[in-house]
This record gives sequence, structure tokens and C-alpha cells, in this order.
Amino acid sequence: QTSLETCRYEPIGYPVSVHLYFYDERFQGYLVRQEVQNVGSRVRETVEVWAVPQATMQLENNLREFERLKNLEVGTEWDPKERIFRNFGGVIGPLDEPVAVQKWVRGPNLTATIVWIDPAQTVAASYDISVDVDAEYTQYKPPLQRPLRPGAWTVRVLRLWERVAEARFLVMPLAFKGREPLHQEEDSWLHAGPPGNLYLEQGFQQLRSVLKLPPQEPALQEAQQRAQLVGKPLEAWVDRTVGAFWVTGDLCSTLPSPGPCPSLGPCTKSTWSSLAPDPKSELGPVKGDGRIR
Repeated sequence: QTSLETCRYEPIGYPVSVHLYFYDERFQGYLVRQEVQNVGSRVRETVEVWAVPQATMQLENNLREFERLKNLEVGTEWDPKERIFRNFGGVIGPLDEPVAVQKWVRGPNLTATIVWIDPAQTVAASYDISVDVDAEYTQYKPPLQRPLRPGAWTVRVLRLWERVAEARFLVMPLAFKGREPLHQEEDSWLHAGPPGNLYLEQGFQQLRSVLKLPPQEPALQEAQQRAQLVGKPLEAWVDRTVGAFWVTGDLCSTLPSPGPCPSLGPCTKSTWSSLAPDPKSELGPVKGDGRIR
């Protein structure tokens, strides 16, 4: 067998566990434990995958006063006191209520226009924000009509309708509802977008030409077809969308000794795994001097 064949695995069932991974108090991704089977030897083992979210913010070149803008992020469960999203990883579903947060440094007063665009190239929301000299964060949660259309969304920051920054975020399609696989007849509404294709009482389609968006009809047709997916095609769509926003940081085996794949090291030897040694959390017996370490 070639090394490629000995290192091919297929998943068995669904993930066993998911851990949040932080380093230096910063979220680094999810640690997903999954039972797998080696394609060649048929040996079963459990692996842990480090899934890393991709940064999606892009800045234009000629920013001028908008050089104040340091970050643009969309998520849920924004904590204004700690200034972080409590939904680490930003997993957003069709029924969630996302908020767009901008991070600034000190600089001149300015007014920015924020525009939300859904996967079918529908302008979901548009609003202005005023940024004071000392403002560090601005945030707003538009009261979008749900369900949100699944797929890649875009939030743009505009100056006089010229783009200065944009970030993409994923509204993840649901493969399950109430622990049951989705059914086409009763559940297709979850992926169909809002009634009448309107996210707010007011429509913003007149902005399409100003924003130089591509023709909507092909994107809308594709979105409508995807809304009908169930079973394996739906799971494949979920995998594709997640793969566009997340990458594999590393992979390890929970076996104590090397398995059939020589390049798959043990998790206990890694620095990132949930099974990696953590001396600070290990408490031994009380010593003669009363200490535990």
C-alpha cells in the first residue's frame, strides 16, 4: 500500500465531541473528535481535527479617513462589555439574529454606510452609522425578517457609496431540525429566505446598480433550487459551504501508539489537541509539605 492509501479515512457517524480551543485568551477554532475507518486496513480509530475559521475582511487601498477601520465582523451574542462575540466561531443559522460590529481607532468623525447582501444578491439592509472621534466600536443588529437565506453573505462598509471594506460570513444550511433530518415538504421554508424576498419592510433593490451587483436571476434560481435539498445532497451543500469558511489546522490520532497512517501523530504529542498534556490542570496527591505541586 502507498502512504496515500494508508492515510485515507472515512467518517463513521457524527462527531463524538467538539471543544473550543483558545490560546492566549484568543479563540483559535474548534477541536472536533470523530470516529473514522481507515479505507485500506478497515481499522477504526478516533481522530481529532483542529478546524480554523478563515478571516474574510478585505480593505480597499484608498481609505483616507477610513484608515480608522481595523476590523469588520458579523456574529451573534455580542457582549458589549467584553467586546467579543460569545458565539465563538460565529456559527450562524437561518433563524439567528446576526449583528455587524466595526472596530475603529481614534480619528476624524465620519459617516459610513453599511450594506448587507444575501447569497441571492438581494440587498437585505442598508443603514448609516456615525463614528465619533473617540469611537472604538460601532455595532448594529438590523431587524432582518427570517429565515435568513443560507450561504455566503457579504457586509460592506461604504463611503459615499464607494466600497472601503467588506467581510463575508456564512449562514449555515441546516441538515437537521429537532434532531431529525430535514424533510422537503415541511422544512424547505427554512432555506427559502424571507417571505417575498424582503428582509425589512422597505426593499433596497434600487441600490443594486449603485453597488454594481451581478444579475440577480441566476443567483436567485440557484438559491431556490438549494432550498429544496434534503438528504445527501443537502449534507454535501453544508460541507461545501463550511469548507469555504473553515480550514483544517491540524489532525491527530487518539491512539496511544502510531496507527496505520505514519503521518498521523498521536494527540498526546501535539501542542493543540484537547488530549495534549496540560500540567497546570493536573492535580496530584498532597505532598509532605502540604503542596499539591
